[in-house]
Formats: sequence, structure tokens, C-alpha cells
Amino acid sequence: MIELTPVHAGFVAEVANIDLRATLPADDVEALRDALDRFAVLVVPDQQLDEAGQMAIARHFGPLETSVGASVYNAHRPRRLNHAELSDISNLDERGGILDQGDIRRLINLSNQLWHTDSSFKRTPASVSLLSAQEIPPVGGATEFADMRAAWDALDEPRQQRLAPLIAVHDYFHSRGLTDFDVGSVPPAWRELQPPVRQVLVRQHVATGRRSLYIASHISGIEGMDDDASRELVDELMAFATQPQFVYRHRWRANDLVLWDNRCTMHRGAGFDEKYRRSMRRATVQDIGPTVA
Repeated sequence: MIELTPVHAGFVAEVANIDLRATLPADDVEALRDALDRFAVLVVPDQQLDEAGQMAIARHFGPLETSVGASVYNAHRPRRLNHAELSDISNLDERGGILDQGDIRRLINLSNQLWHTDSSFKRTPASVSLLSAQEIPPVGGATEFADMRAAWDALDEPRQQRLAPLIAVHDYFHSRGLTDFDVGSVPPAWRELQPPVRQVLVRQHVATGRRSLYIASHISGIEGMDDDASRELVDELMAFATQPQFVYRHRWRANDLVLWDNRCTMHRGAGFDEKYRRSMRRATVQDIGPTVA
């Protein structure tokens, strides 16, 4: 049976006594699901997974998404990874060399350093993400996670009542425009493949019933508010929800696998010296349906 050690009370746990390369007993699969519902972030060290093995573990949580990189900006060029269901969270090209500073793959990935939740820019967003680390730079490159359940619980009731009915617009290219990426250069065909979508601002977890803020740097506006009011609200909520008491910082080790629930967390990656290689890949599980009918 798996063993859980809390790392950040009620939010993050480290998992031991499990080998994810082996066929998992049904009891261990259920225990992992239950642990993720309880904590929202799980750290599983010493898991030397290949691409197929990582996807097999991810499928215990549901069907896998196709990576935006595989379906949009990388659709007609070689990829480093062999499966479209995996997102390349590295600074490496298809030959294993370090990406040039101006490479579009690097520029697109800069927005991973902004607070976000995976695939909220898709009509059916992500539920669970599983990020596997193969090569880690010697300094920098940590990932921070923020507990959106705890942030919601910390809001006073009148504030919760005002926020609960709101609908946000999430746009993949909005968050890219907050970095050095030139969104004006985006071909119309890319925008057609990844149009803005509507999402609730407050979610209720299907398994636990707990409510949480559902915010991200992808939010381009709030329905019923003008641009200035929308931006003020989103900035205020982002600042509130990422206070130190809500945040866990994970310092990666080679062969770490970290799982998180996108429905009730945000995360962001820290920068690192890009003269060093970093090789990581993410499998992302599709949620059961849209948040807005």
C-alpha cells in the first residue's frame, strides 16, 4: 500500500512505497486518486518513466489531451517527443540541443512562468497533470503551486457571493502576450484552432464538493465587466490567491513525477540559466466536460 507524507499541510504530499513502472494494483490506483482529491498535489520521487509509462499512469485518471504544441504551433515540424499526448516542458529541440533564444517553442513556453492552470483555455479544460523530470538544471527551475481551495476559503462570505456567479474568458494567446512572445505574429489559422473560451470563476470539485477559485493568467476578461474592471479584479484575485500561506515550492530532482489537480490549483515555473539542459514532459488529463454549458 502506498505511503503518504504531508509536505504542505492539507495541500501537498510525498508518495512512497510505489513503483509506477510496474502494473499498479487496483487498490494503489484508487489510493492515488483519493490522495490527489485530498491533497491536490502529489510528489512521487524516483520514478524513471519512459513516455509510454507516463501516459499509462496518466490514463488511470482519465483520457489524455493532445498537446497544444503538437496540434497548433508545432503541427508541421519535428517534435522531440514521440507522442502528441505529451507536452514538451524543456529547453531542447528535436535533436536534443538547447533551443535558440528566438525559437518559437522557447518563446511560447515563457508563459509557463506565469501563474496558470493547465488548459483552462480549452472548452473542456484539464483535470490532472503529471509532470516527469528527466534532466534538471543545477540551479533554478522550481515549480510553485497555489491552493485555490484554501484561497477561496479565506475570502469572506460577501466576497464569495459576488464572485460565485461570474464567468471569465480564457485565451491561450492572451497569456502568451504577457511575455516576450509577439502575438501579433500569430497566424489566423492558429487562433482558429485555439479560440477564447468561457469558464466559471469558481469551481466545485466533483469528488470532494469543495469550492475553489478558477483563475489563471489566461483570463482576458470577465463577462459583464469592462476591460479595466476585469483586469483589476483578476489582478486582485491573483495577488490574494498566491500569498505565501497558499503556496508550495517544489525543487525538482531527476526522476520526480509530480501530479496536480488543475481544478483547484494554480502553478508556475521559475526561470533558470538556459545554458543548462532541462528535459521534462507533461501528460494532461481531460476533464469530464466544460465548466460552462
